[in-house]
Amino acid sequence: MQCLIALLFLAAVIVGAIALTAGAIALARRDRQRIRGSGSLGSAMQNLESLFLESKKHVIEAEQDEHAEEDESGEPPEK
Repeated sequence: MQCLIALLFLAAVIVGAIALTAGAIALARRDRQRIRGSGSLGSAMQNLESLFLESKKHVIEAEQDEHAEEDESGEPPEK
């Protein structure tokens, strides 16, 4: 009888550990998806970089023009 209770307790502990692990993974994925959405920070950093490094200014402006064209038509620009 004690052996059966010990096995049930062990099974409950294993199921609980699996449930906690699955919950932690789900929370980590949700947090990672929230962080990915901040594309405006990259644009701001590129603009700051173009102020200090004139040689990269034309590249950054061309990239921003591409993004503007893509936003207007909904499709990537043809090359």
